[in-house]
Amino acid sequence: MRSHQLVSARLSKAIVFALGLACSGALLAFVYEGSNSRVAAHAKAKIEATIFKYDGQDFVRTTTTMVTKEGKSAVNTKLERDTPAYKALVQKHSYTGDATVFGRKYDANYAPLTSEDGRLTGALFVAVAE
Repeated sequence: MRSHQLVSARLSKAIVFALGLACSGALLAFVYEGSNSRVAAHAKAKIEATIFKYDGQDFVRTTTTMVTKEGKSAVNTKLERDTPAYKALVQKHSYTGDATVFGRKYDANYAPLTSEDGRLTGALFVAVAE
């Protein structure tokens, strides 16, 4: 297996795992009280994830846990071109750092996706709200 195929396969598995966590809707918090552990609370998941398709100019959200400021699904919205993430991705580089998406700040990771011939085909996004 070529190195880019291996990396792509690993990233695909990671995004599926992250999407599963984010889509689950809840994380369990465990509290230790003396010798008894119990489920203390359910909290909304704080992990966000997106799969982008690259159309030659824009990265378009095809699958996402993100919602717009209006509370609607962010599917079919675009990554803004003036962001550091966009600038890194079009050069086939990853971006890790701060990102503001739909008015909310995140500690984010973006990774480019490429075809076997090296053509940019999309990107993966996984983030935690700050």
